[in-house]
Amino acid sequence: MTGSVLAWARADVGMSVSRLAEALDVAPATIEQWESEEAHPSTGQFKRLSKVLGRPENFFFLARPPKTQTANAAFRTMYGKGEWLAPDPKISQQLRLAQRAQTVSAWLSRKLDDFNPAIPEANVHHAPEKVAALLATWIDWTLEIQTSNTEARTSQILRQRLQERGITVLHLPFDEDTAVRGFSLPHPVAPLMAINTKEHYRARLFSYVHELAHLALHDDSLCLVRNDEGVERWCNEVAASFLIPEQDFRKYVTEKFGSEKVSTLDQVSALRGRYKVSLLAAALRLEKLGLARPGLYSSVSRTLEKRAKGGRPDPDRPQSRARVRLQTYGRHYVGSLLEAAESDILPETQVLDILKVSRSELADLRVLSQSGAEG
Repeated sequence: MTGSVLAWARADVGMSVSRLAEALDVAPATIEQWESEEAHPSTGQFKRLSKVLGRPENFFFLARPPKTQTANAAFRTMYGKGEWLAPDPKISQQLRLAQRAQTVSAWLSRKLDDFNPAIPEANVHHAPEKVAALLATWIDWTLEIQTSNTEARTSQILRQRLQERGITVLHLPFDEDTAVRGFSLPHPVAPLMAINTKEHYRARLFSYVHELAHLALHDDSLCLVRNDEGVERWCNEVAASFLIPEQDFRKYVTEKFGSEKVSTLDQVSALRGRYKVSLLAAALRLEKLGLARPGLYSSVSRTLEKRAKGGRPDPDRPQSRARVRLQTYGRHYVGSLLEAAESDILPETQVLDILKVSRSELADLRVLSQSGAEG
């Protein structure tokens, strides 16, 4: 085993020597000896090492480490707890998948001359209400879309609007125990966001806009941005303002409860349906606009934490491989690959390899994509 490759893989998933040693039930000095090649793991230790770091066994026998390092991104957690997760191997695998997709998407954009208008620029000193209005105009979003469609359809429309503006929107099934909601990767021509499909459509809707707000910051230092709680809070406020416009919301709250301050979970539940948002998003907006009694958001959050132990709804069901690929990568990314193959910009065999599908499944993908399906 090449010690420097082990050190690279450990750093790539954000693990310290002590944390890796704890996961393998060995002393930190043992890990240091493996990395300096003063000692080597047993067969059993090596297999556990490969699993913990999320790399195939033959990876550790490379002559030297790869030249690039995975971005050490922080990930937003379920229910907006404000906690940050150091990337574990499973999360890092999803991040690497996203980075590969972004690299391909950037290459395709240049080859196909498929450049879209840049995401409007914003910074955290801008009022969330104004940024929300700017982003809504950019993707041609209206309150009528939210109020006249089902939760699932509203979510699908928003994803498609983002893709039409050149944003790759991945749907990834993060493990339940990671509690990850999503992340975003900025790029001049190939911005990308990834959303957790283990969440309900209401939560996805909020995550789409939250990640769009992050992309609007146009900051290449993802780690710096995502570890700034002020930025995180600002993105939450942008998303809440986008999905729950102040003027309409004040009018709706007054119609429901008069001048009474909202104070119960049942009242929040009665309000949120119109906007297709989660209870937490509605509670956040109520507090921000001074329409709720102090502490409502915290009270709703504690209640949801207790209910969450039974599991979260997962609207996705097992489907064909072609449909799953379309669901995962979205029509924008898949459509670009299909166009590249048809234009002889990419060999079909390479498209098959990128999407991990057979020729017959690629044919199914063409049909699904042409039919307007989203997966």
